[in-house]
Amino acid sequence: MKKLIACLAVLLLPGCIEFEKQTLVFRHYPETDTLVIWQHYEGIHGEDQEHGLSEKECDQLHSVVNGQRTFFFANWVTEYNAKDADRVIIDLEAELKMGIEPKAKVDEARQMLVFAKLVKKSVTIENGPFYLNKQQRLSATQQITIRNAGKIIRELNSALWASILREDAPFGVFEEGDPNIELLEKSAHAKMEYLTLQGQRLRFQCPLTKKNFREIDVNEMKIFRKAGVTFEHKDNLIIVTMGKLKAEQTAVSIPLQKVAFQPNATEAVSKRYGLAEDFDPVQSRAKFLKESDARYLKK
Repeated sequence: MKKLIACLAVLLLPGCIEFEKQTLVFRHYPETDTLVIWQHYEGIHGEDQEHGLSEKECDQLHSVVNGQRTFFFANWVTEYNAKDADRVIIDLEAELKMGIEPKAKVDEARQMLVFAKLVKKSVTIENGPFYLNKQQRLSATQQITIRNAGKIIRELNSALWASILREDAPFGVFEEGDPNIELLEKSAHAKMEYLTLQGQRLRFQCPLTKKNFREIDVNEMKIFRKAGVTFEHKDNLIIVTMGKLKAEQTAVSIPLQKVAFQPNATEAVSKRYGLAEDFDPVQSRAKFLKESDARYLKK
């Protein structure tokens, strides 16, 4: 489990770039096993200094513009960066070539290598332009296509089962004897599907005692609930659901402001990348979804 967590932490890192609000719209095409996501970031800014961006922040923006990198609700969820996926693949191949023991660790490394390669070849990110929204705040969009979506989810669930059931599996935040460990092991033996995507509904479920569920930040849950993301706890399971089975698509729009917005990124971005004039994000989203329907919707 330790290796799985380390690899996932690199493939799906906490985000760094700050923005006031993010809207995520996804449409799932089960027949072609494809998931498309339209991302909208509004109020992009830096937090290091009041005027202008720091060198680190400029590098972060440049890595997004020139790479395959996307953020899912800032630091609250995850980030995907294709360069980090490449590093994971290289490290795992080198480790397997040198030889590792015991066999369980070899199996886990091979499983993670399969998963990392599958993600790398299946995810494509197309960046839209920078522009100023109606509030004259720096904004941008991205278009993401994930092929083999169902296969990626199945591989991830399988990797989690194997990692949880390893004899020397460390369980991170849980101390020895914690009831959550037994719950996790039972779920892995039962091959619980921790992540599922059915129709337009994305769902995550995981064993968690009532005591630990009550320790989750209530304010953060409230923000997601207002956006239509549901949180349930029953039978020692936390269940987080986004979207509905038979909807046309799923949209979640969440304010993410942790630091007061300041227009310190606009000038730097304008000089280096330019700002699109009269850009309409609503039209951009409609065009992307229409083109995705033509490619992936089987009627």
